Amino acid sequence: MSLLSPLSLAWLGLLVPLIGLYILRRRREARVVGSTLLWDRAVRDMRAERPWQRLIPYLSLILQALAILLAAFALARPSGIGEVPSGARVVVVVDASASMATRMPGGDTRMDAARGVVIGLADALPAGGTLTLIEAASEPAVLLAPTSDVAEIRHAISQLRVRGAESSLERAVAVGAERVRDAPPGSRIVVITDAASDGEQALAATVPVEVQRVGMDAVNDAIVAVDVRARPSDESPDRAEIFVRVVRHASSPASRWVTASIEGRGVVASRRVELVPNEPESVLMLADLPPDADGRAALVRIELAGDDPAEGQVAAASEDALSLDDLVVAPSPGARRLPVFLVGDAPASVRRVLLADRDVELFQTTLASLAERAASPDRTDLDGVFVYAGETPPSAPQGDSIALAPDGDTLFGVALGAAAENPRIVSWEEDDPRLRFVSFAAVHVASMRPIAGAQARTLVQTDHGALVSSLAHPGGEATLIGFDPDRSDLPDQPGFVILFRNVLERARQRRAEGGIRADRIGEPLRVPAPDGVTVEVRCPDGSTARGLSRGGVAIVDVPALPGVFEANVGRQRLFALRSLLSPSESDPSPRARFVTRAGGTEVEVQEASSPREAWAWLAGLLLVVLVLEATWATRKGAT
Repeated sequence: MSLLSPLSLAWLGLLVPLIGLYILRRRREARVVGSTLLWDRAVRDMRAERPWQRLIPYLSLILQALAILLAAFALARPSGIGEVPSGARVVVVVDASASMATRMPGGDTRMDAARGVVIGLADALPAGGTLTLIEAASEPAVLLAPTSDVAEIRHAISQLRVRGAESSLERAVAVGAERVRDAPPGSRIVVITDAASDGEQALAATVPVEVQRVGMDAVNDAIVAVDVRARPSDESPDRAEIFVRVVRHASSPASRWVTASIEGRGVVASRRVELVPNEPESVLMLADLPPDADGRAALVRIELAGDDPAEGQVAAASEDALSLDDLVVAPSPGARRLPVFLVGDAPASVRRVLLADRDVELFQTTLASLAERAASPDRTDLDGVFVYAGETPPSAPQGDSIALAPDGDTLFGVALGAAAENPRIVSWEEDDPRLRFVSFAAVHVASMRPIAGAQARTLVQTDHGALVSSLAHPGGEATLIGFDPDRSDLPDQPGFVILFRNVLERARQRRAEGGIRADRIGEPLRVPAPDGVTVEVRCPDGSTARGLSRGGVAIVDVPALPGVFEANVGRQRLFALRSLLSPSESDPSPRARFVTRAGGTEVEVQEASSPREAWAWLAGLLLVVLVLEATWATRKGAT
C-alpha cells in the first residue's frame, strides 16, 4: 500500500487536543449562594482534586478518535493495496503517435490522460519498486531509467508529448523487456495507448504485459493527401492545380470547406465538399500562385475549415477532435525554378544538359568572384546549385553541388589519387536516387582521378578506385565526379542526361522544402549551421525553440505542429515544412489488436484507470462514525 498524499497524516495531531479535553478536569464556575452548609463536602472534594484526571475510555472519546483517524487516512489517499509486490519493476510504454493529440470531452487530449495514468502508476509503486518510462514514437526513447525518485518520475512524465509519427509499440516493448530481464516477481510492462492503429501488434516480453487504453471514439475530418502541380495558360503562367483528398471519420455526414491561401495574400481558392463517413473525397481547385518579390516560390496553406469560413480567415470545425491533420503546407510549382551557378570552365556536355532543363536558370561565375562576394559586408547568400569544374573551394558550399573534372589534389577537402588511364568500371550503386535508371555498363573513360577520401561514399567503382562519390553534409550533399565527361563516351548515352536530372531533382526538392532535411511531424529539426552557433527556430504557433550546432548541424526539438518552421542562420533563411498526411493516424478509432509474440495469445485491452484508492471507503466509514457519535451525544439523558 502507498499513500498518494502522505502529508495529510498531519491531521492525526488532532488526537492530542482531543485526549487533553478528556483528561483535563472541568473548571468550576464561581457563584454566590445563600449558605455553604450544604456545600462543605463539595468544597473539600474540590480542594483535594488534581488538575488532571485518569483517562476513562468513554464511548464518545472512542468514536471521536476513530473519526479523526479515518479522516486523516482518507485525506492521505491510500492506494495500490495488493497491486504490486515489494521491489517489483514497472516499465511504462506510452504511445506518442499523432492520434494521441485527439481531444476528449472536457478539452484534455489523450496524451494528457496518459500522463495521468502514468502518475497514478508512479504513486502506486511499492516499497523498493522502480518505474521505467519509454516514449513510443517512430523510434522508442527511454525518458526515464529505472528509479523510485518521485521528482525524477514527475519530471520525466512532464516530458511526454505527441511526436506525430506512427508509433512502434512493438520495438518499445522490446526495449522495455530488456529493462526487466531477471526482474523480481510482480514486475510487468504497462502499455498506454489509444489503440488507433491498423493491424496486429505483436508484443514480446519475459514478464506480463498489460495494455491500458485511453480515449474513446471521436469525430475527425482529415486531409490525407495533397498535390500542387503547374497548369500554365496564356492568361496566367502561374496557374496551378491543387489536388486535395479529405476523409471523415464519424457516423454521420457533414459539409466542410477546403481553402488554399498564401501568407500575405489571403485565400486564393476554396471549395465546399460534402463528406460521407469513412469515404475519401477528392477536391480539385485552380489558383494563381506567382512567386514573391524575391522570386521565391509561394508556400500554399491548404486547410480544412468549418461550415462558414470568412474571406481570408479559416474557422475550424467545432466537432473535429484532431487538428494536426487539418492543415498542410506545400510549395507551389514555382519551386521548380532552380538557379544553377557554373563555377569555372564547365565541359560543353554538362552545359548542354543544364540548358536543356527549362526550369534551370543558368549563371556563370568564378571562384574569385564568389570569394569577393563572401568577403563583402553587404553580401547576400546565393541560393541554388553550384557546379564546379576544375578548381574547388576547401569545403562544399551550403546546399547541393556538383564537382567534376578535378585539376587539384582535393575535391571539397576529399583527397584525390594519382591520374589513371582507361579505368574499367566494375560496379555502381543502382539503389542510389542519383543513379536511378542510369547504367555504366558500356561507359569508357579516358582518364580519371580516383576519389580516395574515406568521408565520401562511393557511387561508381573502377579497378583504380572510386569514379563517382557522394559527400553528405548537414546542408545538403555534393556529387563528386572524378573525370571530365567530355573525355568519355558517357555524354553519348541517355544515362548522362538522367544522371544530371536526378541530381537536380534532389536539389530542387530539398530547396522547395526549405533547406532543412524533410522529416515527420514532431521529429526534431536538423538545421545546418556553423559549429557553436545557437539556432533559433520560430514555430507555427509563434513559440521559439533553440538548439546549439555541433558537427555542422543544430538539433532543435520542436512541437508536433503542422505548418512552417523558420530558422535564420546568418544571412540565410531556412525553413522546414511539416504536415501530417497519414490516413492511419487520422483515424482516431481504437482498432489495434495486441498479441504476445510467443504463442500468439491475445492481450486483453483494459480501459486506463487510476490506481485503486481506499479513501472512498474510509470516508464512508467516517460518515458512519460521525452519525454514531452524534446519536450517542444526543441520546436521552446524556450530560
